[in-house]
Formats: sequence, structure tokens, C-alpha cells
Amino acid sequence: MKHNVTSNLIIVVVMTVGLLLVSRAVFAHHGVANLYDMSRVVALKGTITKFVWTNPHNQIFFDVTDEKGEVVHWVVATEPPQVMLERGWTKRSLNPGDHVTVYVFPAKNGAPVGNVQKIVLPDGKEMIAGAAPPAATPANR
Repeated sequence: MKHNVTSNLIIVVVMTVGLLLVSRAVFAHHGVANLYDMSRVVALKGTITKFVWTNPHNQIFFDVTDEKGEVVHWVVATEPPQVMLERGWTKRSLNPGDHVTVYVFPAKNGAPVGNVQKIVLPDGKEMIAGAAPPAATPANR
């Protein structure tokens, strides 16, 4: 009887450690604070080139013309589709050619990627995507 209890205890401990290691990897993947500067939001005026409605995160591709007249290709992510549906988005919310203002938590390394806070359409409609930000910093990177 003692042998079975010891064996079962070892199995439970090994399974628990395994689950903790796996769950840590899952949480590490979703650590946006590692990649993006969540302390500031940048407002970017641009034109949608592509909107991909997919798991695990929707992707928005848009072009921004910087102060030098050069086009910068941005790619930003939203929450998963189910979360975005709850916030009023659909896979038809954005279309190529739409002129928008995208409020982005920018990448820490300066790359033209980020995490979307909200998008404002030309008619002024705001499409909320993420957490409430600090005040936006206007920019046309």
C-alpha cells in the first residue's frame, strides 16, 4: 500500500511541475509588455492595405507617410477575433483603402509594429481594440 501511495505522489508531483512549465510558456507568449511600450500610445494616420481576421490575433497592415515623404509599412495586432467581436468589430470592419488614424502601443525596438489601442475612421467613429492608454503622442513615423 505504501508503494502505491509513493508512486502516486511522484506522478502527481511530476504532472504538476509539467503543467507549471507549460503554462509559463503560454503566458510568456502573451507578454505584450516585453515587445511593446505600453506606457505610451502613438497616433498614426495611414491607409489600410490588408486586414487579417485570424487567431491568435488579428493583423492590420497599413501604410503611413512619414515627414520625409517616405511610406512606412506598419503591421499591428489586435486581440483575438472573439474578443474583437465583443467590442463590436467584424472581419469587415477595415478594408484596403480605408484612411484611418491608428493608436498604437509601439514596439520597444523602434520597428514599425505594435499593439492597437483603437482606430478612428474618417467619419470619427472610434473602434476600441485594447486597454485604455495614456495620452496619445501624435506622430507620422
